Amino acid sequence: MTTSRPRKFPLADWIFSYKTDWLRPDVIAGLTTAAVVIPKAMAYATIAGLPVQVGLYTAFLPMVIYAFLGTSRPLSVSTTTTLAILTAAELGAVVPGGDAASLLMASATLTLLVGGMLVLASVLRLGFVANFISEPVLIGFKAGIGVVIVLDQVPKILGIHFTKGTFTHNLLATVHGIPHMSLTTLVVGSFNDWLADCH
Repeated sequence: MTTSRPRKFPLADWIFSYKTDWLRPDVIAGLTTAAVVIPKAMAYATIAGLPVQVGLYTAFLPMVIYAFLGTSRPLSVSTTTTLAILTAAELGAVVPGGDAASLLMASATLTLLVGGMLVLASVLRLGFVANFISEPVLIGFKAGIGVVIVLDQVPKILGIHFTKGTFTHNLLATVHGIPHMSLTTLVVGSFNDWLADCH
């Protein structure tokens, strides 16, 4: 049994077989996805300590590039809270002062390094390495990220403002700020979350 050799640009594998009947639902799906992804990507940029427009770039460029080079149609390609938190941790270590220009330079350098490593991994076909990551490690990682995300969002929905620091600092600041929370912010935020769940 012979298998066709994958092309250098996987886009060519489906672009010529694309049906015009798919255009309308694809446009609707694209606009719906953009309405969700773009605001979230801009918010993730602030989590990483970067300007809001950086999130806008990450919402578009990875998807355009993956459309030409990617091999998986259902794969979600965009920024995530996990990436934002990991990026923020690295940028915080490299640029402790938080200077905007230095953060952008460090972010661009990190992006190029990660991109180069992913290209190298693709060339060497190192995807099988992920199979050696045990389930407990993945569960622990997901649980830890989940706790960090919740702690990052709780002060926002409560309307509590304080200078961000370590995990323990943020936790204590959140607890101490509860008596001063904004009920209006809590009601509006909870209502928005309820609407999002309904949709």
